[in-house]
Amino acid sequence: MTVLLSTPKPARTRAEPASPPVQPPLEARFAARWPTRPLRTVVLGCGVVGGGVIERLPAPLALTAILARRARPEGAFPAPVFTDADAVFATRPDLVIEALPGGPEAEALLARAVAQGCHVISANKDVAARRPDLIRDARAHGRVFAHSAAVGGGAPVLETVARLAASGAGIARVRGVLNGTSNFVLDRLRAGQSLGQAVAAAQAAGFAEADPSADLDGLDAANKLVLIAREAWGVSLDPASILRESISHLPASAAASAARQSRRLRQVAVLERAGARVSARVRLEALAETDALARTRDEGNCVVLSPQRGAQVIVAGKGAGRAPTAASMLGDVHRLIAAVCS
Repeated sequence: MTVLLSTPKPARTRAEPASPPVQPPLEARFAARWPTRPLRTVVLGCGVVGGGVIERLPAPLALTAILARRARPEGAFPAPVFTDADAVFATRPDLVIEALPGGPEAEALLARAVAQGCHVISANKDVAARRPDLIRDARAHGRVFAHSAAVGGGAPVLETVARLAASGAGIARVRGVLNGTSNFVLDRLRAGQSLGQAVAAAQAAGFAEADPSADLDGLDAANKLVLIAREAWGVSLDPASILRESISHLPASAAASAARQSRRLRQVAVLERAGARVSARVRLEALAETDALARTRDEGNCVVLSPQRGAQVIVAGKGAGRAPTAASMLGDVHRLIAAVCS
């Protein structure tokens, strides 16, 4: 029996056999409490995702500053907008919400937030995968470093993995479509577009960065496998060591050839554990149309979790774009509020 989860994120995972309810780990891990007062909050980045988060920030958060790459007109946002990170951190934030493109600047700002004792909520899977020390340091000082949006977008992948691990069911295998941009591109290739046309369409839709290589080459999916392995088994993988196949290297006829065989090309990310050994790979596969991963369309994500005991669990949802990513980050915000403001 398969249990299908889809957006919006459910409050709990339904799986068989039934196990006692387990609270999300974010609430359980941190004992630190502040007095009930507005948390001084800054948002790094006010683009597609950051803007979506800012629009829906709940009480008890007091938005004190926003970091942007360029100046914005006064009154355009509900807090002062700065182009200087020093001015943002001078507001003495309790919480830093990071929604910047990946890269050295985002990594440096996240490290600064942790060093200053801030709670952190981020969608940056690159930094979260490569810098587990930042997460450890934050949590060692009773602070939250949450990154649910780094895997699955609107699909609650890390949350579900954590619940399965905590329930005692364990996880033996993870198999999924983890990158919405690559999925979108592969669907466009199947429809007859060239790679350049498909990438341009993904960029126009807000799913792909100006440089889409991390998506097409499987590095984004590899980073997500690192985060899943850490949540499932507490192991550290090197994303650079994970074998990957690139969509950029696909023959021009590959998508049409798969379609003629009633199959669909997908970028499939796989984690498997046998004893103490964990293996990971990201490869391109021509899947039967009946496969749950083949049925994932456009920017969707889908992950099949095979527990050591109990029923298989499928988690699905939109994997890219403003709404699902912002919603996932806001889910972390609400869990943070429950942890530190109760």
